[in-house]
Amino acid sequence: MVYIYQVSVRKQNFSAHESLTFPDSTSGKAWAKQVEKEMLEQAEKSEQESLKYESSKSRTGDIKLKEYLAHYRKKQESLPEDQRISYRDLQAIKFWEKSWLGEKRSNEILDSDLIDILDERIQTVAPATNHLYVSVLRRALDWQKRLRLYFRKFITDEVMKELWRMKLVGKSKEDDTRPTEVQVYELYESFLKGYPLARATVPYHHLMLFSIYSSFREGEICRIRHSDLDVENGFVIVRDRKDPKKKYGNHHKVPLSKECLEIIALQPRFKGEDRIFPYRANTIATRFSDRTKELGFPELRFHSFRHDGISRLFEQNMSIPEVAIRSGHKTWDNLRRYTHLIHKDPPDLWSRCKEIEAGFWGENAAQGNNPKAMYKGEDSL
Repeated sequence: MVYIYQVSVRKQNFSAHESLTFPDSTSGKAWAKQVEKEMLEQAEKSEQESLKYESSKSRTGDIKLKEYLAHYRKKQESLPEDQRISYRDLQAIKFWEKSWLGEKRSNEILDSDLIDILDERIQTVAPATNHLYVSVLRRALDWQKRLRLYFRKFITDEVMKELWRMKLVGKSKEDDTRPTEVQVYELYESFLKGYPLARATVPYHHLMLFSIYSSFREGEICRIRHSDLDVENGFVIVRDRKDPKKKYGNHHKVPLSKECLEIIALQPRFKGEDRIFPYRANTIATRFSDRTKELGFPELRFHSFRHDGISRLFEQNMSIPEVAIRSGHKTWDNLRRYTHLIHKDPPDLWSRCKEIEAGFWGENAAQGNNPKAMYKGEDSL
């Protein structure tokens, strides 16, 4: 048997109605008495301040997780850009909204529910990805006072310890994969052949080499601007560099190699666009993964070229502080894994790639083609 209790209060400028189901009458009566008291208090305030009634369902957690997260997303959209969560975190919030866990209310969610949904995901994602998604959800639940909604903080420290013990969450694995010379040349030639096509005008071949010689992340590459470039002195300002404590405003003046400056000089300028590489970072990473799989080396990601670039800096006998300035690492501990590399002269990839490119343009020109006709591709801007 269940008991349904309803409470209604109506006054001249105030109207409120609540209903809730209980397994016993004692709990229902206590709830109804408390809600009626709160309604009357808010009714009195509304006469003085015209306040809207705050639902007891939100205050008692009798709303679905997806409803709470929808309010959280809406609040994020209203914030200045430098205060919003990242695109990656937003995707995690959307996942939780659409999941079956999103249909549950805070007083219904059990530890086993969180374990079950992460256990489902572990079949297709790494423990580190689960950890990210759980952390994003946990932070969202900390926004209750700003949202003026209540939702039980069911992801406690004890629950997190259990998730770690069960290996449903974990740390990211260090990716030490480096492309070989042959792989770099194969990729360069493959991307170059698709470059003149109307729907593929993003210079992936140049982005790859720029990543190696700058050691920048793809997001950083797509943010650097012509107005922040000092060609004469070989510097560029990298805006909003990755920082665990500061998402925006973390600008660094970073030295660029002569190879990077040559690659920049080859880029077309788009009207009204100050960015040197006006492309979508997420698309770049995805297209690289697709192409490396097609060519038979799926272990390579776009990040692999940044890793190779950092390795090359150490092979050139640079110190940890010198490398950190270029790579943007906030702590030297993250760079210590590179210090075992033997000092040597890394291969001159750019010279060979320039030869490949010169041959490609020359061959097309001899055939009467005009491959340099520029289009603004779907991945730009």
